[in-house]
Amino acid sequence: MATTAPPADADPPECPVCLSPFDAASAVPRVLPCGHSLCGPCIGALPPASAAAAGSSLRCPLCSQCVPFSRALGPSSLPKNLALLALLPSSPPSPSHTITATAPAPLPLPLHAAHSRLLYRFRHAVLPESASPLRSAPTPACLASGSLDSDLGAPWFCARGSPVSLLPIETRPGEGRPPAEQEAEFYRPSHAARVLAAIGALSDAAMEELAGLIASSARLARRVCRVYGVWMDPDAPPLWMVSERHPRSFSQLLEEEMVAQIGFVVMEACEVIMSLHGEGLALGCLGLDCFCLDSFGHCLLDFSRVLALCRGVRAGVSSYSIGALIAPEVVAVLGDTLRMKNHDFDGFFGCRSDIWSLGCLLVSLLTRDERLVAGWNSEGSYDDWEKEVVTRLNASLLGTQLEPLAAIIVSCLNYDPKGRPEIADVWKCVRGVLMKSGDVTLAPDDDFAVQKSFRCLLLGELSSMFAESSAVESDGKAQLSRGAEDNSSNQDDVSNGGCRNDRALDLSGIDDPESAGMFKSSTLISHRDCVTGLAIGGGFLFSSSYDKTINVWSLQDFSHVQCLKGHEHKITTIVVVDNENHSLCISGDSGSGIFVWCIDSTLKEEPLNKWYEHNDWLYRGVNCLAVSGTGYLYTGSRDKSIKAWSLEDYSLRCTMTGHKSTVSCLAVASGILYSGSWDGTIRSWWLTDHTPLSVLEDDIAGSIAPVLSISTEANFVVSSYENGYFKIWKNDVLVKSEKLQNGAIYAVKLSGKWFYSGGWDKVIKIQELLEDESEVELRDVASITCDTIITSILSWDERLIVGQSNSDIKVYYKAQ
Repeated sequence: MATTAPPADADPPECPVCLSPFDAASAVPRVLPCGHSLCGPCIGALPPASAAAAGSSLRCPLCSQCVPFSRALGPSSLPKNLALLALLPSSPPSPSHTITATAPAPLPLPLHAAHSRLLYRFRHAVLPESASPLRSAPTPACLASGSLDSDLGAPWFCARGSPVSLLPIETRPGEGRPPAEQEAEFYRPSHAARVLAAIGALSDAAMEELAGLIASSARLARRVCRVYGVWMDPDAPPLWMVSERHPRSFSQLLEEEMVAQIGFVVMEACEVIMSLHGEGLALGCLGLDCFCLDSFGHCLLDFSRVLALCRGVRAGVSSYSIGALIAPEVVAVLGDTLRMKNHDFDGFFGCRSDIWSLGCLLVSLLTRDERLVAGWNSEGSYDDWEKEVVTRLNASLLGTQLEPLAAIIVSCLNYDPKGRPEIADVWKCVRGVLMKSGDVTLAPDDDFAVQKSFRCLLLGELSSMFAESSAVESDGKAQLSRGAEDNSSNQDDVSNGGCRNDRALDLSGIDDPESAGMFKSSTLISHRDCVTGLAIGGGFLFSSSYDKTINVWSLQDFSHVQCLKGHEHKITTIVVVDNENHSLCISGDSGSGIFVWCIDSTLKEEPLNKWYEHNDWLYRGVNCLAVSGTGYLYTGSRDKSIKAWSLEDYSLRCTMTGHKSTVSCLAVASGILYSGSWDGTIRSWWLTDHTPLSVLEDDIAGSIAPVLSISTEANFVVSSYENGYFKIWKNDVLVKSEKLQNGAIYAVKLSGKWFYSGGWDKVIKIQELLEDESEVELRDVASITCDTIITSILSWDERLIVGQSNSDIKVYYKAQ
């Protein structure tokens, strides 16, 4: 039957991929095995269905079906679609529609489905590739400068040539990208796809922080330098955060003699800080270069410079050398290794920390001496430094219009955060002096004062990037206090509490015949954050966690019995006291709270008693607990002391001092209390009169490290350290010291002749303690690899109970 010719004015059939008209020469329609027809060049440019079948298959872009295709033979091996060829016009297509089949250009593929949600969230934050703002290499502060290469429309509205700052954002190279050879041969991701892939490679915390900064800068227009968004060079990473840049900084004001202008700039700086606090954002540190002046002389905060300064501080650079103004309480948190690892910052900083930094900034401007305030903790006492600041400030303001400001500026430098004024009070005082009036009807809104929690830039993910050693440590710190996201697949179990049976662990290769064979494990699920302690008493297993709860488990079948709530801060330690009449569960938290719970058949949810060890923010937090048969509870805390509390009336009976740093662990054995500290020593005390007995320490150079855990058995004391070492003392004499793991060992347990240890390496080591008259040896018996960091270990009834940082509790036992 003859084929009907198409009308002369009919459009020729097109390739559904490139939309170019088919022809009989360069764009021949070829039929795929799935039945769809594409032009030969498009078929040759399609990527393989998988890396394993790169030369023998492809995926149809229309139906997503994986079909066989030989790249060695090329598109010519596929049959032509004769029906489509018959519909082609008799005249050849115009040259403009011809596609060169020999060298097809890489095709921009659509955005990956996994990034669609990111596109919706960052759609106004991805700068076009044509912006090309990068003009210089990053400075030592990780900042680069440049200017926009094209006009930007909505929502940025920036003219070509506008100066910008670029801050690098650390991502994992190659994350979300195809292999380089596939990218070059088959397709080229669009600029937006590459940027979104880099954003998707960030941690959740870093992504939230970046999105928050971009949104806050838009809301606080004319208060902060606008963060336009992110951009990536087409040739290579990293991802860059692009923000508005003004060349004139506060440092240049030191050379000017216009006191009145400094006063107005100070007032605007107060308004900037108040606006940030209204967003729930605290800076943590400041410097003169963090503020800049626009073309009209108004004060703006540059987020890029703040983050660059924070990165220097987190990398360990001296605050004196880089001009970082950091409040004393923030310095204490940065120097607290354990608190940084645990991300335990609740109540230790907030808006008043920025008030201290702002006060130092005002002193620098008014005395024209930047070094005066930058070196407050370099040498000498705080009181001596404060006296020098007061003297210099009074001398600089004497006889000037701003002389009345001296008192409130000095109060901003109060060592106690509670003694510092509100930021609004500073603003009112400055305005009253400048306007020579007490009218404060135009005072900014104080709504930020109701904020109970703040995101601190200094302690955030963006500040820890590119810090090399501190960046590696930061990743570990985040893992130690990770929440229930790691258990998202078990949310039903988590909500109700439960026990999950896991697969058996093959330990048949160990030497000890009693332990050879299969170990099974069960997982107790109820907590939503890192497990910090385990204790057994009254017929129950008790577990504490950073989620501020204590879970009670039955020792018969490890079913969940009850959840005890009442702590307002992260629970750090737990012990159980078994008496003749009743049993007590005692817990301590990071806010210095000590709670006593009565253990009976009712398991009341309300604590029997509670009190607080410390009210001083600098020393707040109970790190460890221990109980003795003499009726005392012992607590170790950040103030370097051990306190003895009566279990009869809960009164403080004695305070034992001697350690030079935080007391991190306690243990009781044979009438002696052993205390471990971050100063690297273990001290022993008589339980009868609480007098010091001896000091256990290793004098070998380089062996001193914070003590993290202590376990006692008979005349042995075993201790673990942050540098991965463990030490064994016999009759107060060091008999063994060696490195057991590559990271910190958070938990050790000596039970009879068996020694258990676990920590940063995510491996539980089981060893046998062998001793003779002259020496002590440990024989490796088994090791169990876990999915996360081990935080606590308890041995009971031929079972090994292990607390982990991902909120799980593992129970290991031998298979029957």
